[in-house]
Amino acid sequence: MLPHPSEVIRDAVDAEQVPILDLTAYLAGEAGARDQVAADLRYIQENLGFYYITHHGVSDELIERAFEKVAEFFSLPEEEKRKIIVNRHQLGFVPAKASIMKTELTDANTMADLNEGLSLMRERTPDDPKVVADVRFSGLNQWPDGVPGLRETLLAYHVEMEAAAKRLLPLYALALGKPADYFAPFFEDAHYYNRNSLYPAVENPEGHQALGAHTDHNFMALLPMSAEPGLMYATPSGDWCIAPHVSGAIVVNTGEFLKRWSNGRFLPTPHRVTVPKRDRYALTFHYSPSDETVADPLDTCIGPDNPRQFEPKTFIQHMTDYIDAVYVPQQEMMEC
Repeated sequence: MLPHPSEVIRDAVDAEQVPILDLTAYLAGEAGARDQVAADLRYIQENLGFYYITHHGVSDELIERAFEKVAEFFSLPEEEKRKIIVNRHQLGFVPAKASIMKTELTDANTMADLNEGLSLMRERTPDDPKVVADVRFSGLNQWPDGVPGLRETLLAYHVEMEAAAKRLLPLYALALGKPADYFAPFFEDAHYYNRNSLYPAVENPEGHQALGAHTDHNFMALLPMSAEPGLMYATPSGDWCIAPHVSGAIVVNTGEFLKRWSNGRFLPTPHRVTVPKRDRYALTFHYSPSDETVADPLDTCIGPDNPRQFEPKTFIQHMTDYIDAVYVPQQEMMEC
């Protein structure tokens, strides 16, 4: 049985402020630390769904280098970036106004987003069985010319971010009343989606957001903090708040797939990005289980007061539904 959440976490969540999970003691293996962080995580996920992690084990230097290389990519001429235009696997360059973000697949948003993207997933080889079978979202990454070191830097970033996300899985399992290793088998071939973004400083956005209000499709998303503000999150009471800058922190947000898996117990927090005063960049790392994983509500999340809310659904089907709802058809994207 987990302990009570710590007072500092409870106070932050109850005030609808973004709480900070310091992972120092947990990663050091100190006695009782894992259960305490899991208890804190459970309170966050059931009441807010949005938090920071610090002392997470990801190199600050690598994150900074990744930001620099991504900025170099977006500074390329438009025609250079379009040489790797995004394809049906959602890999490549995503031009501005190519998405209309959704909050849990509703149609509340009607304005296209101003951001540009460079979408990457797990690096695969031509003989990879999923590449050969042309499984959606398992194609070959498209890498641009003209940005030396981009590929090496972002592949190193993927390794560290996947490791950081994997270190959180035992906490999620314990927080949901499962053994610490419960989620491990589902993430042996984890599906990750690195959406690198430019949110441009636009003088007259004409009602467009840099990134419209939405919830994520994934199990969880990890987002190293940008130096330029703009990220906002929705509170349970209905307000929108600016996510304050915390040096060296990574934002973690629950996705809709985990909401399904937890039968609505763990909340996906709507968030958005306002048009910044200076160009803003993001290195979002969406982390999810393998394609074949079925989100069938956990037995620990079903009871007389919380009957089953969702039917079983595979991750690959869930991601397909989400991407096809959010992004404009590829032909339109080629013409925009």
